[in-house]
Amino acid sequence: MKKMTGMIIAVAAMLVLASAAFAWWDGPGMGYGPGYYSGANAETMKKFQKETLSLRDEFMTKRIELRSEYDKPAPDTARIAALQKDIIDIQAKIQVVADKNGVPAWGPGPRRGMMTGAGCACRWQ
Repeated sequence: MKKMTGMIIAVAAMLVLASAAFAWWDGPGMGYGPGYYSGANAETMKKFQKETLSLRDEFMTKRIELRSEYDKPAPDTARIAALQKDIIDIQAKIQVVADKNGVPAWGPGPRRGMMTGAGCACRWQ
């Protein structure tokens, strides 16, 4: 009986240690998100964020509309195409402002963005 109790405690301790190791692991993951740039000064980033606030809001709204359209039992392909075009147009507008301010509008950040992919705002979620 004492052997069995000892084994259970040992297995539980290994699970706790393994969980802690995975919690601290700095492997592929969400990264720092779009627009993260460690070399930009705070004022430049604030200006960029202020100038693109309405565009970013519109971008997220279109993304939600697109996701909702895909989730329908019978998605409207014309609506999907229109939303995708709108999203691309908004991204282009944000990129123009980013270029003007000298900051990256989209990008992987230091940890390579979304999971292990290149990391682009168009791949959020």
